[in-house]
Amino acid sequence: MTAYTKTTHRPFAANYIWWSLRLALFAGFALGAHVISVIGFGFPLGRGFNTYIQVHGHLQLVGWVGLFIMGVSLYFIPRLSGVPIESARRSHAILRLIYLGLALRFFAHSALPYLDGVWAFRPVSILVSLAATMVAAGCLLYVLTVVQTIFKIDNPGQRLPLQSIRPFFLLMLTGWVVYPILVLALTVAMTTSGGVLLAPNWNELAVQTFINLVLLPVAFAFSIRLFPLFLRLPAVDWAVPKIAWLYALAVLLQLLPRLPPTLRFDSDLPLQLSAAGSALKGLVIIWFIWRIDVLTRRRAPWTVNRVVQPGPERKATRPNLPDYGEFGRFERLVYSSYSWLALAASLELVTGALFLAGVSVPVSTDVVRHAYLLGFITQLIFGMAPRMLPGFFGKKAVASPKLVNTTFWLINIAAISRVGPLLLPPFLFTAFPGLSYVTQPVLGLSGMFGMAAVACLLINLRKTAGQDDKPLQMVAS
Repeated sequence: MTAYTKTTHRPFAANYIWWSLRLALFAGFALGAHVISVIGFGFPLGRGFNTYIQVHGHLQLVGWVGLFIMGVSLYFIPRLSGVPIESARRSHAILRLIYLGLALRFFAHSALPYLDGVWAFRPVSILVSLAATMVAAGCLLYVLTVVQTIFKIDNPGQRLPLQSIRPFFLLMLTGWVVYPILVLALTVAMTTSGGVLLAPNWNELAVQTFINLVLLPVAFAFSIRLFPLFLRLPAVDWAVPKIAWLYALAVLLQLLPRLPPTLRFDSDLPLQLSAAGSALKGLVIIWFIWRIDVLTRRRAPWTVNRVVQPGPERKATRPNLPDYGEFGRFERLVYSSYSWLALAASLELVTGALFLAGVSVPVSTDVVRHAYLLGFITQLIFGMAPRMLPGFFGKKAVASPKLVNTTFWLINIAAISRVGPLLLPPFLFTAFPGLSYVTQPVLGLSGMFGMAAVACLLINLRKTAGQDDKPLQMVAS
């Protein structure tokens, strides 16, 4: 018997999920819905508009997606490595530092533009820096906890599950260090100068760092480990570390030339290098999607090589899936998320390649960013949460499989409404002058659909955590 089976792990820290969803629904998505409705319906932008955009981005990255990742990883990584987290106090400290810091930033930074010339401007500005300090401390404490857990592995057999995805976890930990420190430095600089905005170019670099070094790598790592089990995909028998390091090279090539000091050079070389990195990253991601086989299902599932087959008396599961429907049609959200990932990667590949060829394509970074965040990452969470978290709660099914299906439609409407109008070529608006009267309200409503999707997930998970287990035949019916 291995040490993995002998260890006593701490129960799932569900508060990470609850705070993630609260911050998403009442702060991150709510602020985003306000910003996009102002644009879509042509309302006056107001003094705090640009500040709201930056606060929205920070809340979504660290509050919504970041806390969700932390909660799952602090449960998943110790069990994958066979090394339990020793101190529950540290886990609580990480959560409190981050959600209190984000809540303080939400209120203080959002109010700052309206306090210009008022005595309260300086103390509120200091509170914004305090909030950034708290979030950075929580993030670095999380990194320390994960690193200590991984380095305590002393059994070579326990290292095997982490071996193939280790480069992705290294990228994730790097991003968790770089992003909060960079945001803290930008926030202190803003406070010192008496401004209300983080330096735009540096802030954009920080956002791209988090997306490319934290969110995408951790999504790839969890997909590799969980998809064969939850979706009955083929075993991962290809060189994952090579793809991970090639991805890392592409990200560095894309981001480093975008450092604001290099953009001051009187040369196109930094932009060309960044475009090459963008094209390479898109190509690597498309290759990853092909190899993991989540959209194409070209190869037989790993179960074809299973030595012991289920007996004939066992009830048949859903076609190509190992469940009976008790988690809803979560797989549709997963397939949809990877379709959005393919779109985002294709946009980066094509725009990067065309830029190198001397052709400028009017696809904004906002479109690609939301294809990654709203289309891929958010939908992947919406798909995997009802499939994975019931087990973490000690339950056998999600409370409402139908609500999972509702979430699928709401979040796709939100993503299409947010990205679709901005992808339409300019000549269409010239040919059909009235088209903007349709696309602008669609864009303006996208945030509300996103909020509704988050509310559905929160309600479903809350009911799941508190429900009594139901017989599987009742849930599947």
